[in-house]
Amino acid sequence: MTWLLDDLHHTTAPPLPVRIGPAEFSAFTPGLVAVRCPSELAPLVRQAGGEWEPGGKRWLVRRRRLGPLVRKLRRETDPLFRQAGVDLDESA
Repeated sequence: MTWLLDDLHHTTAPPLPVRIGPAEFSAFTPGLVAVRCPSELAPLVRQAGGEWEPGGKRWLVRRRRLGPLVRKLRRETDPLFRQAGVDLDESA
């Protein structure tokens, strides 16, 4: 994981969402975010450069790639949850 050093130099980052639909986010290191999500959303995390950590059963994503991943997850999960009557626009 040599790319960790590159991400440590970034000081401004978007706020970390707690949850988007079934995907949960948590800070891992200053340059990485841990993402837990169902396997159906794994391709989106993989497209964002996520690396699977089998021991923690989570994805590790560079913080600078978080914005595009959040937009894709919102676009993917929003219609499903709206059909079920869950409003994803509520603040966590």
